[in-house]
Amino acid sequence: DAVKVNGWPEQLEVGLIGSCTNSSYEDITRAASIAEQATNHGLKAKAEFTITPGSEQVRYTVDRDGYLGIFEKVGGVVLANACGPCIGQWARHSNDPARKNSIVTSYNRNFAKRNDGNPNTHAFVASPEITTALTIAGSLTFNPLTDYLINDKGEKIKLQEPQGIEMPVKGFAVKDAGYQSPAADGSNIQVL
Repeated sequence: DAVKVNGWPEQLEVGLIGSCTNSSYEDITRAASIAEQATNHGLKAKAEFTITPGSEQVRYTVDRDGYLGIFEKVGGVVLANACGPCIGQWARHSNDPARKNSIVTSYNRNFAKRNDGNPNTHAFVASPEITTALTIAGSLTFNPLTDYLINDKGEKIKLQEPQGIEMPVKGFAVKDAGYQSPAADGSNIQVL
């Protein structure tokens, strides 16, 4: 087991999904299918869980379609659709910011100090679906293909393969795309 051999902390402190790289509509819906399975069986995320949509269009669309609510039910927190935790711009909730710890992200980078400035943070990269499953389990050693989770009733829960929707049935939408069209006649515009 690589976790024990390398001395990595088994307890997962934070799971982070999204970013510009892994927050397509399909990525979000597949991760949400794992979160929904968990909540349907009375489970909550055992680690802190953050969701960072990669664009306002994706955020607006997945919110409209109910997926952000699914993440919130399992204990997730939706952050601004910005670089945020991927570049270390987030608030780690910790008493000792320099301690050895493990996090898992669906971001595309994991070099030392990338996510939180702590050289002792072991940041592992996984798909949004695996990140969600590990965050619910709260452990780096959880294998969603073979392992079970235990809910508050003592029931053994086996996560099923994630399901996703490639494109939104109602199409993409956005309330404010952030685009301001240029003036029809720009001849009188002064740049100061």
